[in-house]
Amino acid sequence: MASDYNTPPDSAPLGFMQRLSPTVAYLNPGHVPQSSSDPEMILMLSWMGARDEHIAKYIAQYRALFPTSRILLIRCPLSRVWLPWIARRDMRPALPILRSLAENGKDAEKEGASQWPRILVQVFSNGGISTAVHLKHMLTARPRGGLETLPRYVLVFDSCPGYFRWRNTHRALLQTLPWWTSPFVHCAIAVACIYHALRRLPAAQNQNARAIRAPRLASRECRRTYLYGTGDDMVYYRDVEDNARKAEEAGFVVRLERFEGARHVAMARAEPERYWRALRDAWDGDRHSSFAEENLIELDPEA
Repeated sequence: MASDYNTPPDSAPLGFMQRLSPTVAYLNPGHVPQSSSDPEMILMLSWMGARDEHIAKYIAQYRALFPTSRILLIRCPLSRVWLPWIARRDMRPALPILRSLAENGKDAEKEGASQWPRILVQVFSNGGISTAVHLKHMLTARPRGGLETLPRYVLVFDSCPGYFRWRNTHRALLQTLPWWTSPFVHCAIAVACIYHALRRLPAAQNQNARAIRAPRLASRECRRTYLYGTGDDMVYYRDVEDNARKAEEAGFVVRLERFEGARHVAMARAEPERYWRALRDAWDGDRHSSFAEENLIELDPEA
């Protein structure tokens, strides 16, 4: 099915979205029929340094598959990884939108009338994991917070979470930096390692991977799907499988979708039909999936 929402070629890739901050953008398609089985909202947490034209390809596909869903995007520039206080500042405009979604569903949940998820969250790479952890802390922070401020959700991981591995971290950072910065990147990683060692803290990636499977989140999460490739040279696929196993042991409903030979954040390009079917199935759960191949729109090979 061709998308009705293609961005004109001469416009900014994400120009159709409302810009709420340097990293947050929002799209409301308008009237939502009460009978729609689409997510009320799709929350996309992009990979580190993702280009807008690549993000736009995924959002176009969301709109083709779930035409009535609102979409909230939080990007992850490299600067926000190194400066988390700026990342949190930029995320603040997303909080009222998510809190409103949770508040609107409280009465129905208390009456047992609605145990269905309300939001589909897709997290890309360790950059998206970092954003997810910040967002969780901000939403649940007291006095206004608590787990009840999290809408019931379905979680889909793309190429994550991964644990700290020096070479993989170096390789990931160089994706957004010139090649000649390689020695400086090694130095930055060394400084981060020394900092964490002196404070007797695990690496940030390891902390985040643990936080995203904290058992208390299981009361708000309906299920999670891990999409990952064995050819990923930035997030070791065995790390993803290990995290999935530990999440299942912690009480989460887990599904694994392994793409043989697929590279980092490249599964939608390698096997588009299977990828988007997995995303649709993740949302539908036990409900009948209406996915069909004609729901796909063609993604740019560079996305």
